[in-house]
Amino acid sequence: MSLRRNNYIFLGLLMVLFACDTKQDFEGEFQNYFIKYYGEDGNQDAVDMVVNADGTALLLGNTQVLGWNKRMVLIKVDARGEVLWEKRFGTIGGNDENAQDLEPTADGNFLILSNTLYGTDPNTNDAVYDFKVLRIRGDGSVVDSMYFGNNDNTWNTQFAHSITALSNGGFVVTGNSTDETIYYDPPNSEQDLEDLFAVGFDRDFTRSWTTVEDRIPPAQGPGISLGEHIGSGIKVLEKSPSEFYWFTYSDGLRGGPDADYESNFNEWILNDNGLNITGASFSGDDTREERLASAIQVPAALGGGYYEFGTSAVNSGIVVNPDAWGDLYFCRRNSTRGLIDEGIVRGLSGSFLAHAVAPAVRANGFLLLGHEKTTLGSLIRLTQVDLSSAPRWSANFGAFDKNSRGAAVAELPDGRILVLGTIELETQRKIALFKLNAQGELLD
Repeated sequence: MSLRRNNYIFLGLLMVLFACDTKQDFEGEFQNYFIKYYGEDGNQDAVDMVVNADGTALLLGNTQVLGWNKRMVLIKVDARGEVLWEKRFGTIGGNDENAQDLEPTADGNFLILSNTLYGTDPNTNDAVYDFKVLRIRGDGSVVDSMYFGNNDNTWNTQFAHSITALSNGGFVVTGNSTDETIYYDPPNSEQDLEDLFAVGFDRDFTRSWTTVEDRIPPAQGPGISLGEHIGSGIKVLEKSPSEFYWFTYSDGLRGGPDADYESNFNEWILNDNGLNITGASFSGDDTREERLASAIQVPAALGGGYYEFGTSAVNSGIVVNPDAWGDLYFCRRNSTRGLIDEGIVRGLSGSFLAHAVAPAVRANGFLLLGHEKTTLGSLIRLTQVDLSSAPRWSANFGAFDKNSRGAAVAELPDGRILVLGTIELETQRKIALFKLNAQGELLD
C-alpha cells in the first residue's frame, strides 16, 4: 500500500487570508475541522499544548512586539478553537522569556517551564540563561514561581528542555548547558561543548537532587561522563516514586563497534536521589547523528513501554547544530527499557527536523510531528504510523517560501487530531491550531 500524502500548501490561500497580515481563520461548516490563528502585532511562536478532559486546550507560546522583549503567552481555547482567555507572563521591558514546556499536575494545576535570557558571558560570549518555573491554576492565575540560577555558583548557564510533574507533587527539569565544567572534558579528544543535566524539585520548589549522568553526588565535584562533547537531556519519565527513566542524546562513546564520537539516543535509570543506577542504553546508527526530540510513555492500549522520536542526520562532526536536517528516527522500548525496534521512518521523502510524538489509540499507532525543509523555508509535516512505525499517511501544512514549524500534536477521544504550530505570514509569525479528521485532512 502506497503512502497517502495530503498537501495543504497555502500559497493561494495565504494570499487571500493574510493580505496585509490580517489574521483570519479557515473553518469547516460544522466546526469539526478548522485552522485558527492567534496573536497580536509582532511575532508569536507556538511551543506546547495540553488538551483537557472537557475538550478545551491550553496553547503555550512566545510573543514579541517590535521593540520589546519576548514574553510567554498562554491561550485557552474551546473545542471550536475560540479563545476563552489569554494570559502573558514576563515583565514588559524585562529579560527575554523563552517558553519551553507545559505540563499538567495531578491536582489540576499546570507547570510552565521557561528559559530566561540574562545576557552574555564575557569570557565565552555564550548566552546566559536561567530557567524559570511557574505553577498556575486552570484559570491561568499564578500559584507560585521560581528561578533556578547557577546551581550554587557552579554552573554559568543552563538551557532547560522539558519539565515533568511527579506523583509526590514535585517535578524534574532536564536540559543542557554550554558550561563545560559540569563534567570533566573527554580525555585526548575535542573540547567539550555541551553537558547534560537533570534537576529534581520538591512540591515547595526546594531542590532535592541534581544528576550529571554519573554515580557521583554533585557535592563531590564534576561528574565522570561518557566523554560526550554535545548532548541534552530531553525528558524524564517517572517509573515509580523511587525510579526515573532519563531520555537524552549525546555523542558519548557507546562501546562495541562504535569507536567514533557521533550522537545517539541515550536512556538512563535514576534513583530518587537523581543518581544513575545502571549503565546507559543506546540506540541509533553507528555512522550517523541521532538527536532525540521527544520521548513518551506508551499507553497500555498500544502495548506499553516507551517511544523515542528524533532526527537522524549525516555525521557532521563535533558541532552544536540544532538544525541538523535529516530523516525521522524512532526507537520503541518495553517497560524495562528493552529494545523492541528502532530505525529510520521509511517511506518519507524529504529532509526533516523531528519535534513531537503522541499516541494515537483510536488509530492504533502514533502521530509524528516535525517540519520539512523546502528550498526557501520549511513546512509542518504530520505523519501517522502504525505500531511498527510504518507510515500510513502524511500531511504538510504551510507555504513553500515561508518558515512554518510544528510544536505539539494530540489525538482527541473521537479520533480527530489537533496540531499546534507556527505559521509564517508575509512579515510575521502566528500561532496556528489545526483540527483535522482522523486521516489528517481538513474534512469531516
